[in-house]
Amino acid sequence: MEKERDANPAPASVTAADAESVPDLVFRKFADIAADVATREPRQFLFEPVMVHGDYGVMSAEKKAGKSWGGVDAAVSCAAGLPWLGEFPCRTAGAVVFFYGEGSDAKLTRRIHAVAESKGLTREAADALDIVICCRAPKLSDAQHLHLIAKALAEFTPKLVILDPLYLSVGGAKGSDLFAMGDLLGGIQRVVQDADATLLISHHWNKGGSGSGHDRSSGVGPQEWGRFLIAVAVVSKRTDDQTKESTAVLKWQFAGDEIPDSEVTLIRRVRADDSKDLNSPMHYSVTRDGAHDGYQPRVPEVTDKQRAVLVAMSEFGEVGGSPTDLARECGWDKDGDKGKARSAAQKAINGLLKKKLAERSPGTSRYRVSGGGAVWHLINESAQEYVREPLN
Repeated sequence: MEKERDANPAPASVTAADAESVPDLVFRKFADIAADVATREPRQFLFEPVMVHGDYGVMSAEKKAGKSWGGVDAAVSCAAGLPWLGEFPCRTAGAVVFFYGEGSDAKLTRRIHAVAESKGLTREAADALDIVICCRAPKLSDAQHLHLIAKALAEFTPKLVILDPLYLSVGGAKGSDLFAMGDLLGGIQRVVQDADATLLISHHWNKGGSGSGHDRSSGVGPQEWGRFLIAVAVVSKRTDDQTKESTAVLKWQFAGDEIPDSEVTLIRRVRADDSKDLNSPMHYSVTRDGAHDGYQPRVPEVTDKQRAVLVAMSEFGEVGGSPTDLARECGWDKDGDKGKARSAAQKAINGLLKKKLAERSPGTSRYRVSGGGAVWHLINESAQEYVREPLN
């Protein structure tokens, strides 16, 4: 019979009522652990081969890359036992607990219906999916919130727990503080793992344009903590003038300690029957992209600052943005020195003008991507390769 010793008894200052909340450190001989592991069911993927069941990790993406759509797709796929993003088979189907902190229940319902329809599910089947939703981001530093999460997981026994987005749950903790973030994330990690579920946390990229792929995740904490990392970069995006359908070409990258590094480029399309009616049905699809729809590649040599301004210009389209606008879009004015931020943007603009990657909007002091406001997006970090997509 295995021996377990409590190496962290409750100190005298902790009351009897609080003693149960003091975490235990349990010591076991490896022989006992090995024997225990041998009696369990074989380990499985949640989504093969990019997410192991029972692991925890981060899905990070740049602005408007569709993190929430990716989370909704994961929820529907797990609950229905269908491939995530149409690419990764679900091997551990079951209930999902979804913390949806950025939007209303009506918005989420609309998206779940759209994703379910794309997977061939009827409205009735979609409404019957075992997805439990909390439209509030929990505070990861709040012991009461962690207690309520543990109770919910015990009641609903999910296979997947999704937290979207992270920044609403960390309070004043700094993403750059590895120790503080580790402490925060470790609490929810233990609660979810104790419930034998997978934890997927949605996070955003830094706005300064520094780093690439997984290194663009804002703050070092989440990146070091996750056992799997998912990075989503925008290759290109456009909106149809007539149907208002939004099309985004997205490069998904996967890494982890038990999964092979891999990447896939997918095309995500979203539209509504009536773009002016918030109650009209939405339609969603994801397909594999083999050739970037024939977009023309180019390999300009640009600095990190020029790259950030280039992508920021794309947000302003044909009208373009002023140096102040672009500095703000890049997030360089957060320290309060707007003059310094504007100067940095202007310097980057001048470099892009010389390389003919940017141009002045006619009759204005605003700047746009060359080609009448075309959109350039980085698709190969090591080669600094971009693709250009005209707005029209």
